[in-house]
Amino acid sequence: MKKKELAEKADAVKKTAKKKEQSLESIPKETKIKAKKKTKEVSANEEISKTHSEKTLLPHEHKESSPHPHKSETHAVHVTHEVKHEVKHEIKQEHVHEAKHEVKHEVKQEHVHEAKHEDKSNVCPPFTKKPKEILQPEINIGMIGHVDHGKTSLTKAITGKWCDTHSEEMKRGISIRLGYADVTFYKLKTDSGIVYSNKPEHNGKAAEVISKRMVSFVDAPGHETLMTTMLSGAALMNGAVLVIASNEVCPQPRTIEHLMALKFAGVDKVVVAQNKIDLITKEDALKNYKAIRDFLDNYGYKDTPIVPTAANFGANIDSLIEAIETHIPTPHFDESKPLKMFIARSFDINKPGTKTKDIKGAIIGGSISQGVVTVGDEIELCPGLKGKTITKVISISTDQGLIQKARPGGLLAIGTALDPSVAQNDQLRGQMAVKVGSLPAAIKEMQLKVSMFERMIEQNIKEKTIIKVTEPLVVTIGTNTVVGFVTKSDAKMTVLNLKNEVAAEKGERVALSKNINGQWRLIAYGEII
Repeated sequence: MKKKELAEKADAVKKTAKKKEQSLESIPKETKIKAKKKTKEVSANEEISKTHSEKTLLPHEHKESSPHPHKSETHAVHVTHEVKHEVKHEIKQEHVHEAKHEVKHEVKQEHVHEAKHEDKSNVCPPFTKKPKEILQPEINIGMIGHVDHGKTSLTKAITGKWCDTHSEEMKRGISIRLGYADVTFYKLKTDSGIVYSNKPEHNGKAAEVISKRMVSFVDAPGHETLMTTMLSGAALMNGAVLVIASNEVCPQPRTIEHLMALKFAGVDKVVVAQNKIDLITKEDALKNYKAIRDFLDNYGYKDTPIVPTAANFGANIDSLIEAIETHIPTPHFDESKPLKMFIARSFDINKPGTKTKDIKGAIIGGSISQGVVTVGDEIELCPGLKGKTITKVISISTDQGLIQKARPGGLLAIGTALDPSVAQNDQLRGQMAVKVGSLPAAIKEMQLKVSMFERMIEQNIKEKTIIKVTEPLVVTIGTNTVVGFVTKSDAKMTVLNLKNEVAAEKGERVALSKNINGQWRLIAYGEII
């Protein structure tokens, strides 16, 4: 009986093999040959398996030869199944491979055919990406205010970048150095009207872009011991966002000082962010708003808009962007004048182990106030490194990428041919990059016509703000900070003997800070005569 069953199974396998052969007629010749070889192997294996099974099932050998009488039969069927599966898999793979080849060939032919008929003057070549548009920021906007009022958090809400990146800043939770971030503002036309945003979309949907402007933000520290750092940042600013915490009394000491620093720097376009509005009630928010309004009116900023915000929740950021875009326009810069760039930071971008041939020169970062600079130009650093320092511009970079020519407005970095070691840890901060020979020689003695900040000095320390001979003062010229000792002081002129040489021109304004009760307080500004 079992012999008969095995014979029937063998016949069934042969019939299946014949059907496979018939199906091979539509398959290329090479594939057919392979399939036939595999079919013959199947038949041979089945005959061997059949003979083996018959021998295994003889009555006189049944008990001695195998404790499992059906093992050989199962094995034969299993071998047959594996070989059949292998044949089927190879045929399938051949079909897939050839089908892919045919599709690729057809697609290629279609591309060739289309390329012949397309108008090359109007249509981009296939598979080419549109080059990315590299924009240079148009304006620098300062983020100023008292310590812990949320300046860095608001910068993050607007730009998406957290500016406190140094280890000590993260450890102490305050800004120590100037922070920098770029963002593009969009004016959009939507179904609900004109909307301002930091993305070219509204409520997750693409919108029609009416205009756009790329802006650089300068995040200034608000701690009392870092006032000179803020003053050096003020030289870069063309406008500012004054951040005032709504859960504290207004004004705070550094709120006043920062506003006065802007006044000395000639910045009159200011927007106020009434931050941390989520921490108080509606009644307290209205009281705080009135206090801010009175403060601004008293200090000459009557038209300054006040926008309530909650930086940690990103609340009302679109209204703040609208206030910035409508109240702080891009100033007019004179590109015909000789180059003048204030250097706010410098660094070495080479990693340890860099090969000599791959070493990049010193990088200087800052903002151009006048003139233009192009890759390949020669520039002079003033007051220089122990004498006249001239170098070549190797590269110019913005937050979006490399550019060939830089204009005034916005923050940028310039790669130079200088030894990178001289730029480590902001060693070049305070220098100016100018057109060669355009500035007068550096000076070490400065004559100033001084104007006191009377309104920001408390009555109890007013006597301590009087400038006396031999007293040290901290002088901030552009982004440079230097100590000077008073050699002469009267109603008409104050003369300072500086510790280090500085680059300065007649008519330029400088900030003067004095040590009062262990703190360097901004007391006056002077005009060089």
